[in-house]
Amino acid sequence: MQLEKIYEKVKKYLLLIEEDDIEKKKIDKLSENIEEKISKIKNKLKSIDDTDDENRLKEEIAILKKFKKQLKEKK
Repeated sequence: MQLEKIYEKVKKYLLLIEEDDIEKKKIDKLSENIEEKISKIKNKLKSIDDTDDENRLKEEIAILKKFKKQLKEKK
């Protein structure tokens, strides 16, 4: 009887650990995707001559950096 209770508690604890690991992996993957998008946008900035497009892309980079910072804080 007591062994069953211990088993259930351990099982719940292990599930919580796995969920935390999965969440961390998702956050890391999302962070990597954000980095890739930022680098792609920076490459576009080099080839664009129009100032309106350039400003728009800079704003996108700023938004992505803020989002990345929020993810880092969530970790």
